[in-house]
Amino acid sequence: MPGFQIEHLATVDSTNSRLQQMALAGACHRRCLVADVQTAGRGQRGRQWLAAPGAALLFSLAWQFHRGCALDGLSLAVGVMTLDALQSLGIADLRLKWPNDILAPAPVLAQESDDAPPTLGKLGGILIETVASGDGTRTAVIGVGLNLRSVPAATLSPGALQPVCLDDLTSAKFERDALLETLLVHYDIGLARFAQDGFAAFRNAWWRARAYGDAPLTAKLPDGSELQGHVTDVTSRGALVLASDWGLHTLVSGEVSVRAARS
Repeated sequence: MPGFQIEHLATVDSTNSRLQQMALAGACHRRCLVADVQTAGRGQRGRQWLAAPGAALLFSLAWQFHRGCALDGLSLAVGVMTLDALQSLGIADLRLKWPNDILAPAPVLAQESDDAPPTLGKLGGILIETVASGDGTRTAVIGVGLNLRSVPAATLSPGALQPVCLDDLTSAKFERDALLETLLVHYDIGLARFAQDGFAAFRNAWWRARAYGDAPLTAKLPDGSELQGHVTDVTSRGALVLASDWGLHTLVSGEVSVRAARS
């Protein structure tokens, strides 16, 4: 695989946590940890990431950036890279939900009616954490989880998006290591591009792939309040611009959750 040192772990608390520890101990550029099972896997806003053994591709990779490189929008850019990799394998109709979710049409049986627009479910997610190094670099630990096989509904937290797996989207049976190889090829190229040009290089692609299009959205803010409006832009630094009845709002925090507004 393109320049990545890969380590497979049967069980780990969290691939992100383990890789952060390694980054604190020394340089680990292009290091990748893949786990069969995570006992304390997590997603955005501290949510637990649950996956049965073999049901998901769970991995984290480390990429060192110069300390002056702005990492704003990195999760969005990694989303674009992930879609590019999956689309190269024939997986179509994927969408990106700001700031870190990968969505796909839910199975047909889950639709309310034949005339209803496809319900989007969660295929995967991205969690990025950074570690400062003493050599003028900053290491981004990029955690990725993708559902390969079906996810039992009983494992879902209240209000969570319906899960979607690759088995729902194609008759091809993608195995973990082959899928990882394709992803790492795209990350290798994409992260080098991000280091040079930042999120601006991925902005147009993210906008085209944005979930929900021009439909009204609801943003849940860190204080628990909600804001409803329409997305009008994503900035060159990855912030989401939402237009509401009270004006324009620029959402920058990873603690903000965005979802389709209820009709």
